[in-house]
Amino acid sequence: MFALGFIAYLMIHFLLYKPVFMHVMAHEITHALWALPFGGRTKKLEVSKEGGRVLISKSNFLISLAPYFFPLYALFFTLIFFIADQKYRAIVAFFVGASLSFHIALTLFSLRSNQSDFHADSNIVFSLTFIYFMNILVIAGILAILSPKVRYVPFLINTFKGSYGVIIAVARKINEMMK
Repeated sequence: MFALGFIAYLMIHFLLYKPVFMHVMAHEITHALWALPFGGRTKKLEVSKEGGRVLISKSNFLISLAPYFFPLYALFFTLIFFIADQKYRAIVAFFVGASLSFHIALTLFSLRSNQSDFHADSNIVFSLTFIYFMNILVIAGILAILSPKVRYVPFLINTFKGSYGVIIAVARKINEMMK
């Protein structure tokens, strides 16, 4: 059901409709939520289909980048899955898959635009690398909760081993460009 939800959202996204307003809402709320543990307070929240803005009293790179690695709706449905009665878990797994697909598709969509979040508290190379690895951690965690077949630590080890070559290649390319 997870895979069915994941694919169903992608079909909706590419064939029918991109729910940009819902994405912008989650994006701005995530900034506000991540400000809380760091002592930040939300002063203003604006959301529209064209974009959004949240005015918070404190920021850092985690607060700035959180919407790109913290799939708010997917984590909400994962929490419901975790506490749901067994007979409802398949239905909830569908929504976890759909909302995770929503997060990935619209995060990739928003990464193509010039986001001020990447420059506010860090640089673009750090931001994209951090977002990539945090998504791996979060998505692996969600999959581990949904399926006993996914073991979190071995999954992470294999993923990082596979990513090591990519990281080295990018670092070398950046080094060459800097010379």
